[in-house]
Amino acid sequence: MAAALYFCWLLVAPFLPAVSWAFALAMLAQPIHRWLLRKLRRENIAAAATVVLVSLTLVVPAVFLTRVLVQEATAGVDRITDQAALGHMRDTMEHSAALGPVFRWLDSQVDLPKETVDAVRALAHRISAVASSVITGSAWFITQIVTMVVVLFYFLRDQQIILVKLRAIVPLAECEADRVFLRIAQTIRVSVCGKVLVASIQGSLGGLIFWWLGLPAPVFWGFVMALLSVVPVLGAFVIWVPAAIALASQGMWTRALILAGWGLLVVHPVDNFLGPVLVGTTLRLHTLLIFFAVVGGMAAFGASGIVLGPVTLAVTLSLMEIWEERRVLAGSLL
Repeated sequence: MAAALYFCWLLVAPFLPAVSWAFALAMLAQPIHRWLLRKLRRENIAAAATVVLVSLTLVVPAVFLTRVLVQEATAGVDRITDQAALGHMRDTMEHSAALGPVFRWLDSQVDLPKETVDAVRALAHRISAVASSVITGSAWFITQIVTMVVVLFYFLRDQQIILVKLRAIVPLAECEADRVFLRIAQTIRVSVCGKVLVASIQGSLGGLIFWWLGLPAPVFWGFVMALLSVVPVLGAFVIWVPAAIALASQGMWTRALILAGWGLLVVHPVDNFLGPVLVGTTLRLHTLLIFFAVVGGMAAFGASGIVLGPVTLAVTLSLMEIWEERRVLAGSLL
């Protein structure tokens, strides 16, 4: 049995990102699917219509955004490489009143220009490899998208059958299994619909001000700010604060103050105002647990870790609560 399950895992593992995001999208699309099912009264048609709506609103824009993202990343890294090679960055930093002493001290410890050029070129090579696979429409990228759409259809159409099968397999009482499934659904809505949406808004606002100020690669840096906003403790300030300092070091005080003011008054408060509205108080976990769930999930599973990390944490906490309740109940019966 263990060997059979292991080989089944080997079959599914290459498609783990597609399956994970199909599962998350199925959870988020539940209200739309139920409404369409009441109107159309046909499982196949309702599931297909939901998949089309999800694809038009999320998948297709995400594919085009990915293309723009990798193109901007490649161009931006090439520009940084050229500036570093020509010594423009060195001249700017050395003549900066605020950062000049720090730069000269670092330069005395290591060959900073050479290390910078080598690091940026390595990053450029990595981004170029990703860009070529996405822009040319690699077989892996297309396969993941198609698999996600197909799996999403069956998750929506056969959700009741899947739940019945899972209840029969899971070694828990029906009420306990329902608690675990409810916790998973809540976690998906919080981690994807809540956290990712808030982070996307922050990234969009950050990219918008980068574009308005004429800074390079606004889409790329907006994406980085959104990604950092998902991670607890970190946030969009990791990008816009150094950018404001860099503008100030070059004497562009007006643009630096505009960027800093936008970050403090617009980008940063989004999490404080929209976070409680979209995430709510259903799942209030310790920041350290959320940090390891998100960061550890991405480290272990890649992009699908944004979904799998919090879900793994939710299942573990639910099982621990059930075990504790059983232990207390057993103690009271003795």
